[in-house]
Amino acid sequence: MMYAIFMSALTHRNAHARLRPATMLFCILAATVPLQAQHVRTLESARLLRDAAPVAVRVQFGTGTLNVAAADAPYLYRSITRFGDAFKAPMSAWNASQRTLTLVGGQRNSARPAGEADDDDDENVQDWRLQLTRRAPLELTIDAKAADATLDLTDLPLRRFSLNTGAAAATVRFDAPNAESMSLFDAAVGAGGLKVIGLGHSGASEARIVGDVGDISLDLGGRWQRDMQVSIRSAVSTIRITAPPTVGVEMASAGALARVSAIGAITRDGNTWRSANFATAAVKVRIVVTSMLGKVELVQR
Repeated sequence: MMYAIFMSALTHRNAHARLRPATMLFCILAATVPLQAQHVRTLESARLLRDAAPVAVRVQFGTGTLNVAAADAPYLYRSITRFGDAFKAPMSAWNASQRTLTLVGGQRNSARPAGEADDDDDENVQDWRLQLTRRAPLELTIDAKAADATLDLTDLPLRRFSLNTGAAAATVRFDAPNAESMSLFDAAVGAGGLKVIGLGHSGASEARIVGDVGDISLDLGGRWQRDMQVSIRSAVSTIRITAPPTVGVEMASAGALARVSAIGAITRDGNTWRSANFATAAVKVRIVVTSMLGKVELVQR
């Protein structure tokens, strides 16, 4: 038998930046068994979108699995979290005067009773599904140091995007054109690596990617509206860049001992590789890769 506890919070009229449990609406589901056996809970929270003014959103996620996508109206955000006893409930802070939203999840629970172990699989569950508004322009920052992150940014009106990851893998995808002009796509990734799909849809004028030892895969597909400058710096990563035939690509390699290969109608001039259509292409992507000991592959097809 299952039971559900539904709770709702009063609307806060004052804007403040103090983090609190995300409690506009949530439910906790648990089996009707002794409390010490209730290892996994599900919490849902949301905030309504009051207007279409720009919002700066920061997502801070510790350990677990993070999924981000666009929300249906009328939400500013909607969150569904499954978490075990080893983790705290997610928190939120909305500052109305500064138009900032902070969402925090995946934080280890340091307040557990002494002597309790956290090696149970259920206790270590942490799955956060987060949806953000598609109705207001966003500046989005995601810090996911130890989380497997799947970020579907399709239909999010992004003006700026920043990603910081650590040991776990991250996938970022754009399946449709961004309704806003993005000034910067910025990613700092660790050993887990990064996969970007459909960067052309992002509408970014500049992309900066900094890696460590994790692989980096950059797909330049999508509907291009303007040229882009791309900078990739890595230590020993394998970097693969795939471009469609309609985009002109120029890549300069500044790596000391990096191995560079090219597939497609691409010619080399010293440490610079250019696609055959670079001079005539309506959209040009200029890439500078700095890789010390890694492998760099440029593909156009």
